[in-house]
Amino acid sequence: MEQTLTRFAPTKDGVFGRMGPWQTVEEEWQNNLPSISCIPASPPEGYICKRVQSPKFGNTFEVTNVPGRSHILFHALNTEEGTRGCIGLGVRLGVLRVTDEDSGEKVYKLAGLSSRVAMDAWLQTMEGIDEFILHVVGWEGEDYVAK
Repeated sequence: MEQTLTRFAPTKDGVFGRMGPWQTVEEEWQNNLPSISCIPASPPEGYICKRVQSPKFGNTFEVTNVPGRSHILFHALNTEEGTRGCIGLGVRLGVLRVTDEDSGEKVYKLAGLSSRVAMDAWLQTMEGIDEFILHVVGWEGEDYVAK
């Protein structure tokens, strides 16, 4: 099985994309630095995603074979404030008022909404699948940084 995550909006609020019917939320591009950056666009063969049981997020998938990175999970996630380089799923895009991780102030940010609903529904579609190939397409490098 293969899935494609297509990024369409690198913003100061994170990187937004689409994977099938789901919206995706990731950290901003920070040169693939662990825990603070989204992952690079995938090589042509894609990234291998394996089913794992996360102590924090439960049943999910881990994106493997990302150079210099590990522990990249799919999980319920509304804004980039809640990720450490992982991929969040949402039903649709919207705006939420959150505490900014840098300033500590309440701010409005773009978000993936109904993330738990999206994650539960996606995992249902993945029932019986323990591994899949993920193709990540979109921007990276200088073109990936929100101006």
